[in-house]
Amino acid sequence: MNRYFNPKSYTGRAVNLTNKYFFSIIETALVQSLNNRISHPPVFVLGAPRSGSTLAIQVITDVLDLGYMSNQHCKWFGAPALAEYIFHPTLNRPPSDFQSKQGDTSGLFAPAECGQWWYRFFQQNPSYTKLTDVDPTRMQKFRDSVAALTAAFDRPILFKNLYASMRIQAIAKYLPESLFIIIQRNEIDNGHSILEARFKNFSDYSHWFSIEPPSIQELKVLPAHQQVIEQIRHIHKTIDKDLRNSGVAKNRCFNLIYENFCDNPGRIINKLQAFFEANECKVNRIGIIPKNFLPRKEVRIEKRIYKQMVEYSNSTNL
Repeated sequence: MNRYFNPKSYTGRAVNLTNKYFFSIIETALVQSLNNRISHPPVFVLGAPRSGSTLAIQVITDVLDLGYMSNQHCKWFGAPALAEYIFHPTLNRPPSDFQSKQGDTSGLFAPAECGQWWYRFFQQNPSYTKLTDVDPTRMQKFRDSVAALTAAFDRPILFKNLYASMRIQAIAKYLPESLFIIIQRNEIDNGHSILEARFKNFSDYSHWFSIEPPSIQELKVLPAHQQVIEQIRHIHKTIDKDLRNSGVAKNRCFNLIYENFCDNPGRIINKLQAFFEANECKVNRIGIIPKNFLPRKEVRIEKRIYKQMVEYSNSTNL
């Protein structure tokens, strides 16, 4: 009963309705003069959950002059371009603290996944979206939203939401200008982090966490230590297959190895900047590159399940 008298409930609902109906109308008006043109290629980050993508994006957006969806933009998910025009939340921001909690960052200027914006255009379940699953009208609105935001930033935008890994077919079709950063991490360390997230969120290791690849039903019958390894492998198989089948040229994809990035961020930033320039996308330096990062190596889950995961990975990694 209390929820009916809770002002926060009504405020939240009002914000959602305003974003859904009023702001989206404003966004449509913002793109009318663009003639379906996107002035800079959008950049989408792909990969498995818990692969180090948040740290990588925090560093990249600190050092390279890229636009990105911040927590401030996400409050205006119906028209993030309007938030950019009014607030410019990513300008003159302090350096990142390189902290996050399972992909979530704090502070209005910090990079955000902004799920509410994505779900304006894509289905929430299942995660995997084929080209035949999307509504062309909503996809045009998706393109319009990216175009409006790009015009507001007047520079390339880095979109960090790993569910994009399951939406490649539609992204490649409706945003053919796109570039892709594919993040990979040692699968044992990646699997360890997924199991840790499962236990923190659900107090057990068997509850599924995050992205569901198209093979989800066959993976769900596996024990947890096999599930997480196969989740990572199947996500990357899906990424490779959909990029290839969608005709995305290899030179439009940048492979970022998390361990190499942590060891020498400067070297990877140099390569990433060269990648952008090779795709006629000049991106300037704006910040200081951290020297390195030391990934945690201690085992933070039950030793038994960790040992099972390591043995399974090693025995099946052909």
